[in-house]
Amino acid sequence: MNDLTLELSQEQTVLLTTMAHQYLLEGAWPVWQYVVSTLDGLDLDAEQLIRSLPRVGSTGHVGPSYGLTSHIGHHLAEDDQPALTVAASLHVSELQPYVADPFLRVLQTLIQLQRSAPISTREVTRPQFNAADVEREAPGLHRDFLDKLPGILALEPATWGGSSGTARDGVWWRELRREIRKYRDVKTIQEYVQTTARLITAQVEEMLPASFLAVPAPAPEQVPGLGPYISQRLIADLEAKDTVFELDKLLALLHELNANYADQHSYACQMLLRAVLDHIPPAFAQTTFAGVVDNVSWGKTDKAYMKTLSAFRKPADDVLHRQLSTQPSHIEIHDLPPRSYVNALLQGVLAHLPAPPQTHSS
Repeated sequence: MNDLTLELSQEQTVLLTTMAHQYLLEGAWPVWQYVVSTLDGLDLDAEQLIRSLPRVGSTGHVGPSYGLTSHIGHHLAEDDQPALTVAASLHVSELQPYVADPFLRVLQTLIQLQRSAPISTREVTRPQFNAADVEREAPGLHRDFLDKLPGILALEPATWGGSSGTARDGVWWRELRREIRKYRDVKTIQEYVQTTARLITAQVEEMLPASFLAVPAPAPEQVPGLGPYISQRLIADLEAKDTVFELDKLLALLHELNANYADQHSYACQMLLRAVLDHIPPAFAQTTFAGVVDNVSWGKTDKAYMKTLSAFRKPADDVLHRQLSTQPSHIEIHDLPPRSYVNALLQGVLAHLPAPPQTHSS
């Protein structure tokens, strides 16, 4: 059985994080063209990465399957919006409080609703639930989550199948199937994913010959190699930039950051990135990075990136200043901000660097 809980490669995590961050920022999954273009800037192949993600069940178009995304291997059009499933939250922690944790609460609520639904001795009954039922039985759920709940339920095997629709008043509803009881003992996201994988695999084994079953995830050497943290194209553009500023220190920091990232030196990467953030404000005519965030005209997405980078100073302070203690450190390479955020900052540096004054010959 293909294990959806095993640690992913850095590149696979970048793909999921790129999709998840836009979802959390804008409330919708990004179009595939955005994902491809963002990963192109990091010298990564989004198409290859999404196909490399682990999946359980059928590999073809017959039989159920479940993975970290809604994508199952066919070509994606530029305007497609592949989504992440609840299972992806095991690898993108930012999704847990906004998607996975409330989904688990809804799942247990639905199990109770199904078990308490009235039955008849004379006719078949098909219990249903709607948004009002969820709000009543699981009070306190965030409005944004409730608005997105129909889309989340449609991706999860626990709530697949049965009828669904939208009433005349615009309220959605779904049928409650008896199969949801198979999740009654699930208490954590990992248990939910493991239960789902077991049930999906069992269904496919009953329906299809072994040749149709999902094969194990590609071995690490089949996944694209670890790309640079800072885009090599951006570094080359900075090296060629004609500006009044001397860029030798900035370029040295970027080269050292890439070298330490390739070697997975998490502490060195944290310190070097902090040094970059402290070094570049004069390019924007600012004295601090807070000034870069607050006073420079950024687009909506890049503004959100800059705020995240500003907040990164706290974990960098942890790396630099936390003293020896009896507690272990848990700083890992995955704790760095996404590469797309830092590359967006450096693209801004490149655009704002002032050119040297023109000299006029007499």
